Amino acid sequence: MWILGVNRSHDAAICLMKDNDVVLSIQEERLTHVKYDREVFNALDKVAEITKEIDLCAYTHLYNTKCDFGPYFKYIKRIGIKVKRYVEAKDYHHSLHASCAFYNSGFDKAGILVIDGAGADHEWGKEHESIFYFDQDPNGVTCLSQKIIGYSNQKVEGAPPFVNPTKSIGTGFVYSGITEYLGWDSLECGKTMGLSSYGEPNDRIKQMISEDGGNENIFTLTDFNEHKNVNTVVRPYDYIAYSKDEDDKFQRHADLAYRLQEDFEEYVYQRIMDTHRLSGCNDIIFTGGCALNCVGNYRILQRLPKHINLYVEPMSSDCGTAMGAAYITYARECPKQYRRKKIRPLSHLYFGQPIKYDYELKDNEFRVCEVTPQSIAGLISDGNVVAICQGRSENGPRALGNRSILYDPRAVDGKDIVNKVKKREYWRPFAGTVLADHAQEWFDMDRLYESPHMMYAVNVLKSMIEKIPCITHVDGTCRIQTLTKDQNPNYYKLIEAFYELTGVPILFNTSFNLAGDTIVETIDDALLTMRESEICYLYLPEKAELLFIPDASEPSIKRLSYKDCNLLL
Repeated sequence: MWILGVNRSHDAAICLMKDNDVVLSIQEERLTHVKYDREVFNALDKVAEITKEIDLCAYTHLYNTKCDFGPYFKYIKRIGIKVKRYVEAKDYHHSLHASCAFYNSGFDKAGILVIDGAGADHEWGKEHESIFYFDQDPNGVTCLSQKIIGYSNQKVEGAPPFVNPTKSIGTGFVYSGITEYLGWDSLECGKTMGLSSYGEPNDRIKQMISEDGGNENIFTLTDFNEHKNVNTVVRPYDYIAYSKDEDDKFQRHADLAYRLQEDFEEYVYQRIMDTHRLSGCNDIIFTGGCALNCVGNYRILQRLPKHINLYVEPMSSDCGTAMGAAYITYARECPKQYRRKKIRPLSHLYFGQPIKYDYELKDNEFRVCEVTPQSIAGLISDGNVVAICQGRSENGPRALGNRSILYDPRAVDGKDIVNKVKKREYWRPFAGTVLADHAQEWFDMDRLYESPHMMYAVNVLKSMIEKIPCITHVDGTCRIQTLTKDQNPNYYKLIEAFYELTGVPILFNTSFNLAGDTIVETIDDALLTMRESEICYLYLPEKAELLFIPDASEPSIKRLSYKDCNLLL
């Protein structure tokens, strides 16, 4: 059976399943280059390239009762897809986050904490935090606790007993409110998280988040569209007023982010412990947009009792609700002969389109040569920025070696160099990919035996900080991807070659895009990004080829192997 999940909200996405296997899962933004795109027309086109017949199509939106899906049904028909049955995903937004995470986790039963900015509209209000109990019975999903957006002097009326009777400004909205106040899009909370590491305790900054929710002396709610979608803004607050002294302004903002991050971590820790208590489960899942806070995830993990197993869902943004809709529809609606096959636990995130090598190069703009992992490792070790494209694109916000920019983690000034290449703020940190067998030698993994999806910013061992300064943040942490050969053979071979050359089993890894753009999806996207940046090398491991811009790269020809050099000349 073919099952299609469709999400129409920010981070709009589709998830196509064949029986119990995910065949394609992709965000619209990867096809349109509109960040957080809310439409799905281009993603539906990709479904049509795979199958023209869908048995079950589950669709969802943040505003199920207010969103007209009619144009999408018409478009699906127009591109030649026959849908036997449409299923409105009546599970609300948070339960779809939970469905995605539960089936990906591989747990038999679990308590699930969902925290984001805002979820779906219920008759009693808009959710911002929920706790669920899930097991293998798809009809046995239980909501144990829920919090509704509003002010603390407002009571929730007509709600089930599991709903907190008092409304509150949620943690996700507090974080996005400060993010927007600092000058970024409200969905760019990762910037605020990165900035927090530069901050210090400051008594002038009041507590922003308590067990009762956001501090209403600092934050206020506002409606901004026809759906009465609630947003949070910061009230006039003298302490963070802009200063003429740029350094002083930076430190003020960093201190603000520091306090926000501190309050956030304490709140989430307490809510995870509440999830453990309410569900009676030792297996606990954290998902929703707030689960992308990799700094907090690691610090919270360190504090948790050893008997609690924490799984953090890598597709915690709203793109994961398309997968959640597909999963729960498969589990509930498919005939029994199909449902005997369980949904497989998540083993990778390479669910997007495969690279198509049908590009055309302009005269003398790029040149091509055959390469080996060893020659590319040499190119990187000599201080060159090298992009890599291969296989299927990653689903979610992380680049994991199929659409990445790579660099030498040993370079002292590497962070400045790559931030300039990507046109990002100078202070933003970078991630690293480490061969899994060596992770414990370089990082304090705590109880983690792997981190394949970059969901934790772990401490770099003190003895290793000087060896990998390029990916060590100011607080001594690094967001890591552990890698085995089975997970990504070509990428593994490259890091292995770099290890043999340098003694460092790690590569600097950041997403292949420039500031303000989405991660590249196609070869054409990659070439366009090179044209608009200082990236001169594109490694295509599936073809054992290197595309390079000759004028900019001529000084580096001597760094390639003798065979490669002959091919270049």
